[in-house]
Amino acid sequence: MKTLFTALFFVFTSYCEVRADIVLGTSSAFPTEGAWDEDGKGVSNWDLFSLTSSNIQGGGDAKIAADGYHNVKTDVQLLKSLGVSHYKFSLSWSRILPSGTTENLINALLAKNIQPFVSLHHWDLPERLQNQGGWANESSVQWFRDYADVCFKLFGDRVKLWTTIDDPATLAYKGYETGEIAPGLKKPELVYVVGHNLLLAHTEAYHLYKDSYKDSQKGQVGIDLHTTWYIPKTQSAPDFLAADRAVVFRLGWFADPLFLGDYPSVMKERVALKRGKLGVPDEKLPELTEEDKNRVRGALDFLAIGHFKTKLASEKPNSERGFLNDQDVLFEADRSYPKLEYRPELNPDSDKRLMGFGLRDLLAYLTTKYNKPAIYVTESGLSTCGTLKDQNRIDYIKQYSNYVLQEINNGSNVRGYFVSSLVDGFDWNKGYTSKTGLYYVDFGTPGRPRYPRSSVKFYKQLIAKRGFDNVIKNYRAFPEDRDEFYYGYFPHYFIWGVATAAYQVEGAWNEDGKGPSIWDTFAHTNRIAHNETGDVACDSYHLFQRDVEMLQELGVDFYRFSIAWSRVLPDGTIGSVNQAGIAYYNRLIDALLAKNITPMVTLYHWDLPQALQDRGGWKNDEIVDLFGEYARLVFEQFGDRVKTWITFNEAYVISWLGYGVGAFAPGISEPVDGVYRVAHNIIRSHVKAYHIFKDNFKNKYGGNVGITLDIEWKEPLTDSLKDAIAAERAIQFKLGWFGNAIFSGSGDYPQVMKEFIAEKSQRQGFATSRLPEFTDSEKEQNKGAYDFIGINHYTSNLIGNKPNPDSVPNYQEDQDIDIKSDPCWGVTAQDWLKVNPWGIRYILRWVKEHYNNPIIFITESGRSTEGGLDDPERIYYYKYYINEVLKAIKLDHVRVHGYTAWSLMDNLEWTTGYDAKFGLYSVDFNSSSRTRVPRASAAFFRNLTIENGFEEPED
Repeated sequence: MKTLFTALFFVFTSYCEVRADIVLGTSSAFPTEGAWDEDGKGVSNWDLFSLTSSNIQGGGDAKIAADGYHNVKTDVQLLKSLGVSHYKFSLSWSRILPSGTTENLINALLAKNIQPFVSLHHWDLPERLQNQGGWANESSVQWFRDYADVCFKLFGDRVKLWTTIDDPATLAYKGYETGEIAPGLKKPELVYVVGHNLLLAHTEAYHLYKDSYKDSQKGQVGIDLHTTWYIPKTQSAPDFLAADRAVVFRLGWFADPLFLGDYPSVMKERVALKRGKLGVPDEKLPELTEEDKNRVRGALDFLAIGHFKTKLASEKPNSERGFLNDQDVLFEADRSYPKLEYRPELNPDSDKRLMGFGLRDLLAYLTTKYNKPAIYVTESGLSTCGTLKDQNRIDYIKQYSNYVLQEINNGSNVRGYFVSSLVDGFDWNKGYTSKTGLYYVDFGTPGRPRYPRSSVKFYKQLIAKRGFDNVIKNYRAFPEDRDEFYYGYFPHYFIWGVATAAYQVEGAWNEDGKGPSIWDTFAHTNRIAHNETGDVACDSYHLFQRDVEMLQELGVDFYRFSIAWSRVLPDGTIGSVNQAGIAYYNRLIDALLAKNITPMVTLYHWDLPQALQDRGGWKNDEIVDLFGEYARLVFEQFGDRVKTWITFNEAYVISWLGYGVGAFAPGISEPVDGVYRVAHNIIRSHVKAYHIFKDNFKNKYGGNVGITLDIEWKEPLTDSLKDAIAAERAIQFKLGWFGNAIFSGSGDYPQVMKEFIAEKSQRQGFATSRLPEFTDSEKEQNKGAYDFIGINHYTSNLIGNKPNPDSVPNYQEDQDIDIKSDPCWGVTAQDWLKVNPWGIRYILRWVKEHYNNPIIFITESGRSTEGGLDDPERIYYYKYYINEVLKAIKLDHVRVHGYTAWSLMDNLEWTTGYDAKFGLYSVDFNSSSRTRVPRASAAFFRNLTIENGFEEPED
């Protein structure tokens, strides 16, 4: 394949001036317009069809779609920015009025020097006509002629390129036989009748234009035929005949009468024979009279072709009734070609393959068989899950347009190449699950804003160059190795672990002298789903020995757990030491060490003693000294055996969710400045604890102290510089909020935070910035107050720039960002957790580059499932996320020293209660013994820790 690609690119490079216009399309009315009942529009059969959710993949309807009806100016400006010369779109038969959206769209296009290329009918028939039989009624020929007459009168002075009907074969087959598209009928006896009427309707519209409008309007009329290209599966004669027959049935059904004067003989004979044998001889292909043949032959000025895929065809006799069965052909994807899928490993049987030669061969076939007709490739493109970094679409356009140019060189009269489509829309029966647009449409936001995918920038360059140079030839949306699986092994020092947190697993909330925490209080006021609590949770306080057994079964090197502050200091102060609590953690630590499992201990995982919250909690400056005293006690009690300490888990969650929006304990909502005061005291508390350890215990016991910060990878929404800057700002506002003062060497908050918050505070009438300031001495203490950084990473975000100078005082509003997720990222039961493996590598690389390449532990990473012991989704997550960690180490030289799976077992997942299952082990919360059972992912994780990496499979 490498040799082939080189030759093809050479063809383009040596033929940079394209004779055909490079133009863009298409945008059919129904998938894009919306406004289904506005301004006098009548109901179409697709309006009704899409209202039945079972007809549409993923549900949903097209009442709004891409809202093209109200976005005419926006979409025309997008076209202008692309540099296209033409735009192909379809009219809505049930909408046509002199002052409707079509008039506005055509005029707007011409004002930007973009020529309209208009299709009269792309499947959406007025429902009143459907009620009279639709295209199965021979009167439809006259209906269509009358409709075409109205359109030619209204718009023909400005429209010079018309197609009558888009993809009549699919309309006949899937609309009237299989019921997959509107009108949703399942009547195989109608498929050829419908096709016949569509052919005659086209013919009458063509002659109407030729006889009444062509001389004055100087336009041309064609028909838009769609076909897959078929190649023989084997070199056998039956397979060659099968491939040819498939093309004849799909393309020749309409092309042969238009160019040669009659239906293909093989089609007539086979349908008559098959339907006769089935006892339904009347279902043969309708006959064209001599008058019909003469009128149909030559009834087009050009042929429009839609082509998307190439498939293998082989002989397969079939005795059933139906359009496909009449062909006796088996269709298959050719798996030897590259898959055009966002994550190919998730769809091994995909029929989306990079096979651009099929379009070249199709054009050559048309040129030879039909005596070199004028051809417009009016629909060619890739339907994807919708990622904005759409490298697959770039590859598709690059190769398919390349082959078009090669065929032009070979003598085909190809006059235009259109990419389908401008914007995402309602993709017929695929609904919103299929994204075809160069522009991403946010269907969840009023107005349906559009955002350019990476293919936009590529396509602009292709149009501007009118051919291929090295820049276009090598254009990529992202580095080539981003999604490649890396085979290799982790360094000898790399360690594997799993994690839990005290409140989520321990239970025994009021036993043996433990004091209440803010999460006890929060849960007891019914703030958790289903009014659940952590009173018992996994009962690890009593069942810790079983937990240690599970850790041994997993073969992990370490166990990350947290200490409940109120279990060792019930009122949070050093004057209330609870020996029973200390004894519990001694037992746990000793049990771990006895099994050669290293304890990694978190001092604070969100469960502040309620007694300290009553004194102001993390908003009260005294908390810094109180945390220092607590840390000193824990270091004294366990430092002889614990060598890895984490001061805080996810300071962002404590600050924003706990004190900013009040979604988590203690449930306080002070987003203006309270959130910043809390974060300030957490940083100061970490630094104090670090120096207490360094000054008093490091030489005595050895060991290391770090802090765990949670961060998603923040990917720019588009390729624009503004979005890139916004994404960087988003990382600084979250990870940098806590990390910059400790790890960057500045001792202070990120400069962008200080500038943005100060400027907004001034606008909002505050005398000083809402962001607190560190003293000079504090900055010096902050610098380098770490031995490692812990990173909790689960997911990624897309970040767009969203200037908001008049924002309300609020941490989230201070950032001027828009947060979204890529539609291709895998979903989980948690709306916030989308699966994007490469994000973890990117954020690790960011930490290396911004924080002087510190030692990093991934201290949490994982995903939830719905439950059950078979959890392939979790296995996939760990396999591909961990592989990205390996790439960060081996390819980017990031100093990652360990990976921690979240979590050892199902537990109380904070406000979502026990619904979310994150555990490698399933826990039966209905059992008093809280039975733990390993999931399939536990065996996978154990094998991974034993192998310490990924061995390349043998061929």
